[in-house]
Amino acid sequence: MTRLTVDLIEDIGRSMEKRDADLIQKLGMNLRDLALTAICYDRGELDLNNIRVASVPVTSGEGVITTFSNSVCAVTRHLGMDGFVTVNSDVAGFAEAISDGADLVFMADDDQFIAYNVREGKYADNTRSTAIGYCAALEVALGGVAGKDVLVIGAGRVGSYAIKRLSSKGANVSIVDVDATAAESARKRFGARVESCPEDAIRNATAILNASPAIIPGEWIAEGAVIAAPGVPYGFDEFGERNARVIIHDPLQIGVAIMAVWSVSYSSHSSPMSELPMASVEVLDRMR
Repeated sequence: MTRLTVDLIEDIGRSMEKRDADLIQKLGMNLRDLALTAICYDRGELDLNNIRVASVPVTSGEGVITTFSNSVCAVTRHLGMDGFVTVNSDVAGFAEAISDGADLVFMADDDQFIAYNVREGKYADNTRSTAIGYCAALEVALGGVAGKDVLVIGAGRVGSYAIKRLSSKGANVSIVDVDATAAESARKRFGARVESCPEDAIRNATAILNASPAIIPGEWIAEGAVIAAPGVPYGFDEFGERNARVIIHDPLQIGVAIMAVWSVSYSSHSSPMSELPMASVEVLDRMR
């Protein structure tokens, strides 16, 4: 979470309605509905009300990002959950969350950000949740990705999950990454095509998932392009925004919403998201 800064998230609590309005304009659905769609639920099928959600400040590593826990809490409340921020931090904060009856506990350090389902003993992590959320946004914006060419910029943690998700949905995925080793690894794992020239690949792409922190020159963006951009910081200038038909981006909200809905969904034995099962802590650690 080290790319996040206070200025990127300080207004999240005051801007959730604006975030919904932006998503409705671009996708025809609000944040809650996008999260439900991403986790394969119909709107209204999963009840998020009265789910008690604790956000625990964590001081390890670079320390607490001011307002981070409050911002996470604001997203969960916007989804209809009973969100609160613990008074204590770290282990004491986790103990406080359990004592106060939390169903979910959000915690983040420099390397990992999770939503832990207390009753099920499982968690959703931000990396995979962010990839799922932005892939879903791209699918909605494009009217489906099956048989369509999609360029993924960045084959790191989020990018790799995105490549896997898009490929599983039938997209023709190509990759650009300044790290040739990462790109080649993704090619071997998922069968995606590696593009040798980033500029040419981006100029020719009409569907893009940008999972990198790179700043993309606006003149590279094709007119009418549809872009899902989980990368932080935001990588597009005004020229690129004018060329694109849609750019979906926020610093935190989509990822948190997916984490919350995904984690809640595993309290239901009928969760439909069987193709991306949440694992226990032990199993997820073995997968990394």
